[in-house]
Amino acid sequence: MGKKSLLRINVLFLLLIVISMFCSCTGEANIIGCNNNEQINFSISTPKWENTDSLSSPKTSRATPITDASLSLSNTFKLIADKNDGTGIYSTLIDKEPVSFTNNMWQTTTPHYWSGITNKTVNFYAYYPTSISGNISHTVGTAPTLSYIAPDDAVNQLDIMTATANNISGSTNISTPLTFNHIFAAVRFAVGNNGLPSGTIKSITISGIKNSGTYTFGSGWTLGSTISLFTVSPSTTITGANGENITSDAFTLMMIPQIFTNATITLTYTTGTSYKQTISGTWNAGNTYNYNLSKPVNIGDYYYSDGTWGTIAEHSNSTASPIGVIFSNSTSTIDKGHKWTHGYAMALRNASISTTWGPYGTDTPIPNVSSWEDIIKAKDGYSDTQLIKNAYGISQNSYPAFYFACSYNETVPTNSSGWYLPSIGLWYEIAINLGGIPPIYTNWRDAEPGWLGYSESCANSLNKYLNIQGISTDMFPNNNDWYWSTTEYTSQCVYRAYFFTPNFWLDGNDNDNHKDLIMRVRSVIAF
Repeated sequence: MGKKSLLRINVLFLLLIVISMFCSCTGEANIIGCNNNEQINFSISTPKWENTDSLSSPKTSRATPITDASLSLSNTFKLIADKNDGTGIYSTLIDKEPVSFTNNMWQTTTPHYWSGITNKTVNFYAYYPTSISGNISHTVGTAPTLSYIAPDDAVNQLDIMTATANNISGSTNISTPLTFNHIFAAVRFAVGNNGLPSGTIKSITISGIKNSGTYTFGSGWTLGSTISLFTVSPSTTITGANGENITSDAFTLMMIPQIFTNATITLTYTTGTSYKQTISGTWNAGNTYNYNLSKPVNIGDYYYSDGTWGTIAEHSNSTASPIGVIFSNSTSTIDKGHKWTHGYAMALRNASISTTWGPYGTDTPIPNVSSWEDIIKAKDGYSDTQLIKNAYGISQNSYPAFYFACSYNETVPTNSSGWYLPSIGLWYEIAINLGGIPPIYTNWRDAEPGWLGYSESCANSLNKYLNIQGISTDMFPNNNDWYWSTTEYTSQCVYRAYFFTPNFWLDGNDNDNHKDLIMRVRSVIAF
């Protein structure tokens, strides 16, 4: 055979190889099909969650594997595609096939190619994660649907995303863009403006929410009729400060979008203490809803051994016990500096029924008070106690009223002041807020300076709060009962709360108030 013939054969052989490479429909790296049409592939984008409240930091849910503008290159989603033959007759081109990032592009496991004909369009429907395939129904020529029942427990809930691209031309020669969207609303919880008690949160539940529906790709939800209770169990220990997160990403509820009224949020501590809050509103897909939970401090409620506060009913399933009656829902500037911002509570029992205050005639570092205005302002019993402690030490033999008040045999919750002797300004708030005495006097000399005729009614009102079934308490007997305060009038005299029928007094300026006399001690606590 001649050299020219051999050359022709070699050229022909090489040409066949080149043609084979371009026409092969199975080569992994190919983007051109047998008919010189491009392979169907995609570009991916995902939106970030939209926040709907005033919390400044962006929130993502634990069920959100996507925190960037696209899927991770290690992710896989599934795809349904219907092709139009150009006359409006559809057939399924791709049926729930996986799509992954392979050879530098997002493509189906089995390559598919464009027809090259403009009016032979394709409708694409993508979804993530792939595990929901069994819940997807599809009729050729129509959008797929997802039937879904939201799991009751947040850790079993998914963040499902879908993407739709319709009427894509068969002559497409670029990557088809797929924009995924979250089809659920994300629900999270944080501490609100009024704060919460410190402690460990066992669970948060929402009741009265619809739990099922059908999602149509590209259209939205048709809700079912059933409602359920949803639970988050974060085991989060909180200080109770405003803005503190209660639920992390791992405990974000993924809820079916809906309009709801009078749903109930129940927050439960590990001790069993629980608080309820009613909410109404609208949840839209792709939005994050941060519910800021607070427990207001109400005068007449109780302070508990676990550091929580509230009504007896709110603690009906709690292992904690009431240890004090709340008589104020604000604290002094100094006590706020100690981070005791919620209020004050009065002990349920006496710390002593017969003790002296301290040495007669010794002028302590505690500021003397003489005006009615200063009596009302004298709310820093804790600071007074520390002044005595630092100057002299506190013992049963020296300053015993302080000793008994601080040694009161009852639980001291974390983040509280511990028990101490109340100042006269705190006794004023006890008398006004719990005892029901009207704050009608503006000058120390008014009514000499007692509340005439109010002793019995004040004691009775206080005793109503002390009448707690199953709890040991000491009532106010209203029989010439004197109670020490920390507040000095002079080096000889100290202010007292005096139940002297028929009048109630806050006084300190006579010989009946000498520091070496015998009176009762009732402790208070700041929290």
